[in-house]
Amino acid sequence: MRTVTTPMLARLHVLTSALLIVSVTSCSFAGEAPRYDGQALYLNHCANCHGTYGEGDGAVTPSLNVVLQDLRYLSQRNGGEFPQAWLTRIIDGRESRQAHGPYDMPVWGAVLQTQEGYDEAANARVSEKITALVSYLETMQVSGAGDELE
Repeated sequence: MRTVTTPMLARLHVLTSALLIVSVTSCSFAGEAPRYDGQALYLNHCANCHGTYGEGDGAVTPSLNVVLQDLRYLSQRNGGEFPQAWLTRIIDGRESRQAHGPYDMPVWGAVLQTQEGYDEAANARVSEKITALVSYLETMQVSGAGDELE
């Protein structure tokens, strides 16, 4: 049988204290707002219409009455600048495009709000999701020909 010495107890105490600090620190981060994966949000909410790569060739595209823009050229169609604020409003549903006919795209701000709830924390989560989605769309941008923004 091995005898426990004072130095061994001291090391055990230090190790236990360190593990306790790590556990408490990890728990304090658990309450922070989650970061959302823009690609996962895109694949879940947008790819059925806009296609996996944003080309406008999603699975339901043949049943739509509109031709979808190639999302990969948003920056180019906007003079080389990614239209972040405009796109955020489009996805959220606040941008009115009545001059171009009915707005058939889902109002994702309302859809996400229904999923998340209606308190201040839910509003923040909806904004974070839309921001993550717009950021992902920015990563899809390529050079090439495209149409003007509507």
